[in-house]
Amino acid sequence: MMADHEIKALKELIGTHHLSKLSKFFYQRMIFNRDGEPYSQIFLSRVFNGHVSNPTIEAGIWEFAEQVKKEKEKTEKRKAEILAPTKPVKQ
Repeated sequence: MMADHEIKALKELIGTHHLSKLSKFFYQRMIFNRDGEPYSQIFLSRVFNGHVSNPTIEAGIWEFAEQVKKEKEKTEKRKAEILAPTKPVKQ
C-alpha cells in the first residue's frame, strides 16, 4: 500500500490528470486485470490514493513515475542547453 508522502510526491511529479495518464500508460504496457481488461480509473485511483493494495498497479505506477522523471530531466537539460549563454569567439 502506498504511503501518504509517496502519494503526495507522485502527484507532484506526474501532475494534473494523473489517472488518465496512468490509464494510457497501463494500456500501452498491456498491464491488465485478471480478466484481461484494462484497469478502471476508479480502481487505479483507489490504489494510487492508498485505499487498496495491488502490487501490480503499484509497480506500474512507480515505473510510470520513473519514465516521467526521465522525460522531465531530459526536457530540463535541453532547455538549459538552449538557454545557456554562448561563448564569444576569440579572434
